[in-house]
Amino acid sequence: MAAAAVSGAKRSLRAELKQRLRAISAEERLRQSRLLTQKVMAHSQYQNSKRISIFLSMQDEIETEEIIKDIFQQGKICFIPRYQFQSNHMDMVKLESPEEISLLPKTSWNIHQPGEDDVREEALSTGESFGVRMDVLGCCQL
Repeated sequence: MAAAAVSGAKRSLRAELKQRLRAISAEERLRQSRLLTQKVMAHSQYQNSKRISIFLSMQDEIETEEIIKDIFQQGKICFIPRYQFQSNHMDMVKLESPEEISLLPKTSWNIHQPGEDDVREEALSTGESFGVRMDVLGCCQL
């Protein structure tokens, strides 16, 4: 019963957040993207990390493209999510270059990610990785 309540609360929260995100203008999203990008790249944990895990942004999310470019410019290793739909499991897998993103297949959610048959290094199987999670509501979790 508690699991059902948690599931319902999550659904409700997701719906509320989607509504808030839709209300933010493209200009405001870009402004927040720039601020959070600067904050992330200035963070000492980001600067000292050799391996970074980051999501590929969707249209209504904070833009992560500049961070991804910086990861490669700094000679760091970049990992992106690969979600396995059958098991609800997600791995962070190695991205070879920022240019590779546009070549990756898209999921049913219109997100670029490597295919399940595309064998790649996984962040947690080969060492620790610094994770970056950002959202338009002004949060930055490192």
